[in-house]
Amino acid sequence: MKKFYLNVLAALTVAILSVGFASCSSDDDDDFNYSKEVLYGTWQMSEVKMSESGSYIKWPFQTTTATFKSDGTYSGSGYFGNGSGTYTAKGNTITTYVGGNVYMVYTVLSLTGSTAELKATLPNSNETIWIKCVKR
Repeated sequence: MKKFYLNVLAALTVAILSVGFASCSSDDDDDFNYSKEVLYGTWQMSEVKMSESGSYIKWPFQTTTATFKSDGTYSGSGYFGNGSGTYTAKGNTITTYVGGNVYMVYTVLSLTGSTAELKATLPNSNETIWIKCVKR
């Protein structure tokens, strides 16, 4: 479980809030349930929990961020190092890609101009973590 937790958090570095977010393949705002303008920018991981019924704890490691751009690219930095990739968003789901492969799938639970709450799942896995982020 700890290895999964670290893998998920690494994915977050590369794709937030891996944190919440917008489509690079379409300019149609109807394909994402949130304003794309809210997504763009840098998001910082602030809290995490390991189960839906669990309690959030403050992110205990170094500052971990992801920056989403309007061109469908993102970059991450922090506890897990630096990386970059692409992302798409449809409905309330953000799918992140590294090297053309699905890396992490996020379900957006809430997304405002300054905060996001996400449920993050690795592909081909039943394990999930919940993440809160703040926009910097």
